[in-house]
Amino acid sequence: MTMDIEDGAGQTTEIPGPFGAPVPETEEGNTLRADTLNLFDSTAVAVSSVAPAYSLASTLAFVFVIAGVAYAGPAVLLVSFVPVLFIAVAYFYLNRQHPHAGASYAWLAKLVHPTAGWYNGWIQVATSVIFCVAAPFLAGQYTLQLFNSLGWISDSAANDVWYTTFTASLFLALVTFICVYGIRWTTNLQWVLVMIEYIAVLVFSIGGIIKVATSHPHGSTHFSAGWFWPGNIHGYAALAGGAALAVFFFWGWDTTVNLSEESKSSNKVPGQAAIISMFLLLFVFILNFVAVEMLVPADQINNQGSNVLFYFAEQFAGSWAKYVMIFAVISSTIATTQTTLLPAARISFAMSRDGVFPKLFGTIHPKFKTPATGTLVLAFIALIGMYGIVTFDSASNVSNILGYLITDLGVLVALYYGATGLACAWAFRKVAFQRTSFFFTGILLPALAGLFMFWVGFEVIKQNWSSHMAPTIVVIGLGIPLVIIAKVRSKSSFFNIKPIAYTEIGD
Repeated sequence: MTMDIEDGAGQTTEIPGPFGAPVPETEEGNTLRADTLNLFDSTAVAVSSVAPAYSLASTLAFVFVIAGVAYAGPAVLLVSFVPVLFIAVAYFYLNRQHPHAGASYAWLAKLVHPTAGWYNGWIQVATSVIFCVAAPFLAGQYTLQLFNSLGWISDSAANDVWYTTFTASLFLALVTFICVYGIRWTTNLQWVLVMIEYIAVLVFSIGGIIKVATSHPHGSTHFSAGWFWPGNIHGYAALAGGAALAVFFFWGWDTTVNLSEESKSSNKVPGQAAIISMFLLLFVFILNFVAVEMLVPADQINNQGSNVLFYFAEQFAGSWAKYVMIFAVISSTIATTQTTLLPAARISFAMSRDGVFPKLFGTIHPKFKTPATGTLVLAFIALIGMYGIVTFDSASNVSNILGYLITDLGVLVALYYGATGLACAWAFRKVAFQRTSFFFTGILLPALAGLFMFWVGFEVIKQNWSSHMAPTIVVIGLGIPLVIIAKVRSKSSFFNIKPIAYTEIGD
């Protein structure tokens, strides 16, 4: 396996391995299962990674609160969609040049500096592990609520954080097993889960809008185009905090790019799926935001917290609808946990394959062709994190845990998305003016999107660093000594790579 690269002086060199690291003959077959996912599969993975039902259930009320005005949620969503869309475009262009399981980790190493690539990879893996701590909590909480509503368990059991944690750990174990078993099983399950959650969210959202338009229930509000006006967001602090949550809303579409080595037409399909998924997700989110704002009184949006989606379903169609939405959120949470563990395992696999991460993350199961060992290790770390949080703060509840971790996740995602947007603009600087359209879509807008992402991360950390930003600060700070250790201990030539610039845009 070789690769031709061009350095800043325009010289072309053939180097062995992914980044110049020699590939031992015994490891040539140590590869993922290629040519497995088509465009439909990749799009399903992308949209299920974002998991609208989970995102809405866990974050909806927080967006309205942080926006500063009860009906400014859609505006926050739109303001955040534009930069995230151009980060997705940056992923499309970079993946077209270099399909890689490590995605932005590999691109930053190749185009900016190996240290920047390693650090970016660390941020992504750590972010995914934190999410695998947070997401199963919601599935555990809703499962116990379902059991309680059916009369199977008491109110105290349904609200017990230890019971919730145990149930969450069972979901994490299930997801891990499927991820280890194979990418085809994973994708087939994603199709099922996507259908469940999307049908539930879309049908209820459309039904809620129709109900308000035809019967005007007490407390409902007529639609207003002003809900989409960014001027309704109260101040830069509200914009930054809301944008961090909205970035979390859209986060996950890049999973399909981490599966590029397992995709058909690997330099095209993953990037196309990422962009398609962004528009599908925007439609679903906007529709639900509008439906909730129309049907549910503003004070109830704030009071319901993580239950606002169930309250909305109940207001729309009665108590039976609540059970449907609970099931949709549980399936959505399983889907997004699974598709978060997937890229984390692939990124750590890519880093291990390059000789800059522990070897155990680079092993491929001989039958399933998945990074099984790395997947199990990451899931185990997430499991320890679950019980660690509850042990450290026994008085905590699931809503508080989700609220804190979701803000941290939004900041970390903004940081690595921002780095990728800037890397895209830098990588194509030599061909910036070959096409006018490419200057905007491949250079200017990804760069501006990257700067916006960094601003969001900086503002949120500045506002909250003394309260609940510990996970973010630990991840950012811990990455510095870890990258130094990796550089000192590594025997590969990864850290000696000379950054390159692309001299062609590509087809």
